[in-house]
Amino acid sequence: MSTGTTPPESAGTVVVGAGCVGCSAAYHLAEQGREDVVVLDRGPLFETGGSTSHAPGLVYQTNGGKLMTELAAYTRELYTDLDSYRTSGGIEVAYTEDRWKFLKRKYEWGQSYGLDGGELLSPAEIEERVPQIDSTVIHGGYHLPTDGKAHAVDASRKMAERAQEVGHEFYGDTLVTDVETSDGAVQAVVTENGRIECDELLVATNIWGPLFGDMVDTDIPLVPCSHQYLVSEPLDELAGAEREIEQPLLRHQDYSEYFRQHGDSYGVGSYNHEPLLVDPEDIYGPEKLDDLGLEYPSLREFAAEHFYENTHPDHDESAYDAARELVPAFDGVEWETEMNGMFCFTPDGMPILGPDEETDGLWWSLAIWVTQSGGVGSVIAEWMDEGVPRLDGERVNADPAHISRFQPHAGSREFTYGRGAQQYQEVYQLIHPREQPEDQRALRRSPFYDRQDDLGAEFYDTNGWEVPQWYETNESLLSEYEVPDRPDWLARNWSKAQGVEHQAVRDRVAMFDMTTFTGIEIAGEGTMEFLQRLLTNDMDCPVGRMRYAAMLNEDGGILADLTVARLDRDRYLLTTGGGNSATLHSRWIREHAPESLSITVHDSSRSGVGVWGPEARELLGPLVEADLSNDEFPFYAVQETYLESLPVTMLRLSYAGELGWEIYTPTEYGARLWDTVWEAGQEHGIVPMGWEALASTSLEKGYRLWGTDVTPEYTPDEAGIGFAVDTDTEFIGKEALLAAREAGVDRKLTPLTLDASGMVVDSGHPILDGEDVIGYGCRAGYGYSIDAGIVYSYLPTEYADAGTSLDVRYEGERYAATVRDEPLFDPEMERMRG
Repeated sequence: MSTGTTPPESAGTVVVGAGCVGCSAAYHLAEQGREDVVVLDRGPLFETGGSTSHAPGLVYQTNGGKLMTELAAYTRELYTDLDSYRTSGGIEVAYTEDRWKFLKRKYEWGQSYGLDGGELLSPAEIEERVPQIDSTVIHGGYHLPTDGKAHAVDASRKMAERAQEVGHEFYGDTLVTDVETSDGAVQAVVTENGRIECDELLVATNIWGPLFGDMVDTDIPLVPCSHQYLVSEPLDELAGAEREIEQPLLRHQDYSEYFRQHGDSYGVGSYNHEPLLVDPEDIYGPEKLDDLGLEYPSLREFAAEHFYENTHPDHDESAYDAARELVPAFDGVEWETEMNGMFCFTPDGMPILGPDEETDGLWWSLAIWVTQSGGVGSVIAEWMDEGVPRLDGERVNADPAHISRFQPHAGSREFTYGRGAQQYQEVYQLIHPREQPEDQRALRRSPFYDRQDDLGAEFYDTNGWEVPQWYETNESLLSEYEVPDRPDWLARNWSKAQGVEHQAVRDRVAMFDMTTFTGIEIAGEGTMEFLQRLLTNDMDCPVGRMRYAAMLNEDGGILADLTVARLDRDRYLLTTGGGNSATLHSRWIREHAPESLSITVHDSSRSGVGVWGPEARELLGPLVEADLSNDEFPFYAVQETYLESLPVTMLRLSYAGELGWEIYTPTEYGARLWDTVWEAGQEHGIVPMGWEALASTSLEKGYRLWGTDVTPEYTPDEAGIGFAVDTDTEFIGKEALLAAREAGVDRKLTPLTLDASGMVVDSGHPILDGEDVIGYGCRAGYGYSIDAGIVYSYLPTEYADAGTSLDVRYEGERYAATVRDEPLFDPEMERMRG
């Protein structure tokens, strides 16, 4: 293996970072057949001094998100094959009743995402496996036998050795000082030991990622943080612990701690202190490291006050007090090892993966723990080599980690450090999915914000937007509409106003803020031909009409489902969601569009309202110059017209499944648009409607939601939108889609309703046939119009027939459910076409 300090003058691909992430990427590129790869690191190989060097290597596979669970499971398998993984099992204990209920849900996530062998343990059963704990202070735990410890440095070395067999070269003690670009593409990597011309560069430096972003003018929203790890002196309780069965890893998440065995000593890792953020500039150049006198640049001096004093803003005990309560042997113990080790967080806690948007040939693979490192290497290598992210050759939804998910404000230091600190603080906290951050709020507000605030809007942060989820003023209508109660966890951060709004839009008329929806306007000679190649449906529709279409990657996976309106012969308007869907989808479109076309992304330049419900036509008719009759303005039509004095684009469709229009206008007209519709709507009993009601109304109608039930993991046929595919046209992903059809569709997105009246469950929980897990709920909620809980799941086709009886497991209970035909509400679409 090359261990010198003089790298070659050129290479096809350069990887910066020889920790477990960079080495995994190199190993998988070798598996893809890549030979001309050079891997660099500022430190020695392979104990480079980054997070890989000091990480305790705990691999807890179960995660609330499918992607992170799959990456961890792959990492376990890979490192086991490399003989760099010890299977010990992992236990997460519940100190509170809330945590015990949470662990029941987490156990079910493991079942949903394919992890075998998970079990819920009593306190006594945990003590049998970890005798030194005090089992009287816990309620139970979740145990996954295949969790364990990865030896990250050893795995890095072995992956590098295998990559070297096909010609990869590795150079340590090689500090990168610059990245050269020209004409929007990578040209070379400059090091203290020479310049390397290259076609591709993968940055896999984790805590130093923002410094490389500075070299190429790319914002990398990532902040290094330090947390504490200590190893005790030998404990009597572990004397003779050199036994065949190693103790399971242990997590005490209610106090942000974890534990692992070191022979007859015991280690404790603690996040139980205030966030300790580090500037990457302070830990990169050797001149900044020599004065620290520490073994690795990713270490800080141990800060005893953060262990023995309570500095965590959400806890009531210090790390030491919490640790010795669970493990009494720690009382008065001496510590053989004490350190503050560094790792990093992004504003949403997810990795940063994918190709740079502005610089061709530049790739990022950052903010990754040892837990997911092996799997990330597989994904990024396939992405670099084949143009599509895959995990072990299979389609995967990498969108939650895509670098283009970030919005413009995420590049600011204030936002990155503020939200990064929050992610650190909450990494082990019991955070409700609907709990909202308090820091960095009200960054993006629609022109309606003040009006909505006056109506008691409950705002959620959505990629910086303040988005109303429901309106407290609608609770006054509970005497008219019946809304079932919810069980404790699902009732938190929720209001019965959502059920009121759902039923009111079916009963009268509602208005919904569409400002966060993004319009992508494409114009110029050849627009129709371009869209024909980009989208699955026939785009040669008449001017003034719309089509529903999917946008696929080369694997036939769904990148987006879009409403496409033809405004003129060579001018189309594509509508997608807001925030990260807007940036991801518009990027794909720009990258594939010819330079001759004009592409305008209306992500903030327009505002809009949806006016939906049986009385929508009566409300809007007197206000709009256009004739709103069915003959003149039929369903799935579009017109540019005026609403009183306001220029508007009106689309006749409704994601709620009701008669109505989406109405868009330039942002400066937005406040007037809201006021005009609101005032005219008073005689019709208009109600403001939030996102929770839109979610439940669309769920009843079976309308797909990007990011949950429509993702790149699935084809249109699997997702039940094959009707939006015209195989007489040529489009990206067609070959793969036809091949999948030829092989046969073996799973299908399918609705189930819970048999118990008033019952509702959350998404992510397993669907059972007997004891067999056959799917999981990718989307779930309550259908107030059909008065039933709804779960959508990708089921094997043999289970997808209406009337099939199955079960849904939620918080340890089984709930009978029945497969249904879709749509569940208004199957003839009489309401929307009325």
